[in-house]
Amino acid sequence: MRTPPSAHPRRTVGPTAERALALPTRNQFSRSLVLPLALTVGMAGALIAAGQPAAASPAAGPAAAAVGHAPDRHPSRGHRADLGRETIRADDGWAAWSGPTFPDGVERQAGPTTGGAAAAPAEVYEVDTWQELRDALAGREGGSQTDARRNVTPRIVYVTGPLDAFTAPDGTQLTCDDFASQVTVGDTGEPFSMDDYIAHYDPSGPWGWADPAGPLEEARVRAASLQAAQTQQHVGSNVTIVGVGDDAQISGANLRVRDAHNVILRNLRFSDGYDCFPQWDPGDGDTGNWNSAYDNVSLWTSTSVWVDHSTFDDGAHPADSLPVVFGRPFEVHDGLLDITHGSDLVTVSYNRFLSHDKTMLIGSSDSRLQDRGQHRVTLHHNYWQDIGQRAPRVRFGDVHAYNNYYRQTRRQAETGGFQYYWGAGKESSLVVENNAVTLARGTDPAHVVGAYGGTMLSESGTVLNGRRADLLAAYNATASTPLADEARWTPSDAYRYRLLPAAAVPWVVPAAAGAGVLDSDLPR
Repeated sequence: MRTPPSAHPRRTVGPTAERALALPTRNQFSRSLVLPLALTVGMAGALIAAGQPAAASPAAGPAAAAVGHAPDRHPSRGHRADLGRETIRADDGWAAWSGPTFPDGVERQAGPTTGGAAAAPAEVYEVDTWQELRDALAGREGGSQTDARRNVTPRIVYVTGPLDAFTAPDGTQLTCDDFASQVTVGDTGEPFSMDDYIAHYDPSGPWGWADPAGPLEEARVRAASLQAAQTQQHVGSNVTIVGVGDDAQISGANLRVRDAHNVILRNLRFSDGYDCFPQWDPGDGDTGNWNSAYDNVSLWTSTSVWVDHSTFDDGAHPADSLPVVFGRPFEVHDGLLDITHGSDLVTVSYNRFLSHDKTMLIGSSDSRLQDRGQHRVTLHHNYWQDIGQRAPRVRFGDVHAYNNYYRQTRRQAETGGFQYYWGAGKESSLVVENNAVTLARGTDPAHVVGAYGGTMLSESGTVLNGRRADLLAAYNATASTPLADEARWTPSDAYRYRLLPAAAVPWVVPAAAGAGVLDSDLPR
């Protein structure tokens, strides 16, 4: 698993031409618009050039960690980049910022995110199994989650193919029954079963609407702990995890970046963070809900994190495939990428978020007053398709969302899965600029914005279905408590950035965002 750069024959891989060059096939604009921007700047050249990402910075040698400038984050075809040594570019959002941050009230001095760029050759790993990834993050074979969480040694981990968290160290493919069968329910001698759990806590039966308790709930908790030991993985500080090629994937896992700083995740597909044992909560809302424990990726109390050119989805268990139990979807996923518990200084760029309900939560609870001043996040050039809600929902944070593309298909509109995109929560200040939104016929634009204890949201430059639109005004027109169109901060005071015209976003972002777009190679 641990290999110096020259130990294996080098495999030169990159995205397929179809994936790298694909543009949206649907007409993203109304006929009346006819791309007037193209008449001004030239569609074939200027629009695509304007949408190129800001250059990532290659570290100057194995131990270098300084941020510099590279020609382009999308090098020309034929040139393969060692993404493991790249660091964030100066001014690329909050993750490039330098200064104090206070996760859980403890001061930490932050600098531009470099991840594992300073890794010594002995700390460079190539992994193609789930167990190899776990050992690399722990820093030793058979290492514990505590080892992984507390490890601060600079490391680069190259993921060279699909990894499945439901794979045992000996290669055996695991199922939910493998965890459940290890747990006995009380003194019955019977193994735990979610079927028995559902039958026992059915609110239409003798149990009613009380919270689950007793031997079956206790057994569910124990079975969930066994799954967590297998499928949840902690990530420590000074780490870069990067995919090589267009098939690097981590599925079935909850990757948790906790109490860490200086982390880079790039060119990876994070898929199907599946919870075998979701909890029934009859008091969640008017009709109860099934609540899952796992995000695909979770940032907890972590700072200076860059998530770039990755894809997040539900894999083999999309939302529309889930059964309905007790009148509610039997939810086996939580978020795709949640940024909570005082995490700070995060840039999320050029990613795809696909067909999911609760997509991105920034700030976990109104009661965590220690998170004031934290949750500073930049979201730019991300592609969101058929998202139900939380794109993002924010508590406490100064969050900047620009040049993102939000697209709803007719299929989602027909199933009724859409709630909102931009959620203003307690003491949040969300600035949204030059984003593009495509809504299916019949979806009310007033629902793009949601208020959950927030008082403000600054919106400018939005294009809706090819036309300029003021979605905050649409929300305020029917809201009992309107949101102020303002922000307590100005993004350009924190970092420089360049806005792409919103009319170009539906053409540029889908072609540039997601895993498999960047040319990549193993270290030379």
